[in-house]
Amino acid sequence: MNRAWSFLKGGPEQGRFLRYGIVLLSGWIAIAILAAAFLVLTPKSYSSGFTLILPGAGSGASVNLDSLGQATSNTNSPFGSQSLSPTENYKKLLQSYRLRGKVAEILGQPMVEVAAPRIKLANQTKLMYATVTAGSPDAAKRLADAWLKAFEGELAALRTEEQTLREMAYRDTLAGFEAAVRDTQSKIIAFQSKYNLISVEQFRDLVGQTETLRIELERAQAELDVAQSEVRRLSGILGVSADQAVDILALLSDETFQTILESQANAMAARSELEDMYGPNHPEVQASDRVLSGLASGLNARGRLLIGLESFSTLGRGYYASTGERADLIAGLVQAAVNVAGLKQRRDATRVQLQSTQARVDELAVPATELDGLMRDHQVAETVFASALARIDTNRTDVFASYPLTQTVESPALPDAPASPSKKFIVLGTVVGMLFYAIGLALLWIRLPIIRALLKTI
Repeated sequence: MNRAWSFLKGGPEQGRFLRYGIVLLSGWIAIAILAAAFLVLTPKSYSSGFTLILPGAGSGASVNLDSLGQATSNTNSPFGSQSLSPTENYKKLLQSYRLRGKVAEILGQPMVEVAAPRIKLANQTKLMYATVTAGSPDAAKRLADAWLKAFEGELAALRTEEQTLREMAYRDTLAGFEAAVRDTQSKIIAFQSKYNLISVEQFRDLVGQTETLRIELERAQAELDVAQSEVRRLSGILGVSADQAVDILALLSDETFQTILESQANAMAARSELEDMYGPNHPEVQASDRVLSGLASGLNARGRLLIGLESFSTLGRGYYASTGERADLIAGLVQAAVNVAGLKQRRDATRVQLQSTQARVDELAVPATELDGLMRDHQVAETVFASALARIDTNRTDVFASYPLTQTVESPALPDAPASPSKKFIVLGTVVGMLFYAIGLALLWIRLPIIRALLKTI
């Protein structure tokens, strides 16, 4: 043990331990004085800051266009790409020269006096920490508030600028789409005026009318055939034509003619009785002959007046003197003839209308196809235009597509204590300095034995 103490003491010189103790104590005092001077004389700086979070969720918008389609706008999450990081972009923005100028403008200071904030990004999170320093707590808070205000204002300006540029680009494209819509619309109007064809549905209606008229014509012809069969049947029963039946019915329905006919029948009956009683040469019989002759002349005159001389002369007395069932058959024949005439007119009118409609269909067959193509072109142009217009409206709602939404988790506050100089770091530095100083003196203490040991090995 004595040898070890001799080795540590470094020799037999008296007072060496005391000298080293004085030097050690003096060094520690000097280090403590320097640390205290640094703590007292160094200007104090205060830190303030704010914390931001980027929610970063994707968004989508969909607009249904009636009879046209759907306009959809989707925005992916800004954190979905591995090559782009919104937090890094915002970090560069916070440290940009442009934003420093805005902060200096807010504070009313020269830009050289405004330093960029320190930005810290938390791994695996969407948090950003921004810290600024100033000479007083109030100045630090004002500086942090100015940076936050400038940052939010710059983001709003960038979003507005992006929306404006996008809308300008969309408007230029939209003008082309609108011109296409107007062009197709003008072509349709000119085509409609030229062919008097409003729509393809109008052509389809004409085709449908043609088929309806064709069916109606067949029905009218069938009804006409039935009516003509009835006329032929009644004519065969009566032995007269339909025209003669009309004449007979005219005579049967004339009161004057029937009165004369009845008077003639009565006169003929009276003459027959007189002739049976007195003979043909009796004056009363001759007077009856004169009456019958007058009635016959009147009957012929009235008949010729009603139906004409030729028609009346061809009719036998039994037809216009008919009563009962025979008269009903004559009336039925006349009614059947009237039905035939009406059905003929209906058939002929339907045939003419069918021919006219069919000619119109043949005329519009090719133009209808062309109009259908123009209508499709117009609908496509209108759909593209409406979709582009809807996309502009949906993009207006998506203002956070390129610059994600930021929320302030922690606002700037007054610092409670100065950030520098830090008493903890000064004390720690002082202790470490004293420790290193003591180690240095210890090495000086044992330097001679170490040197001798090294010389012996050499």
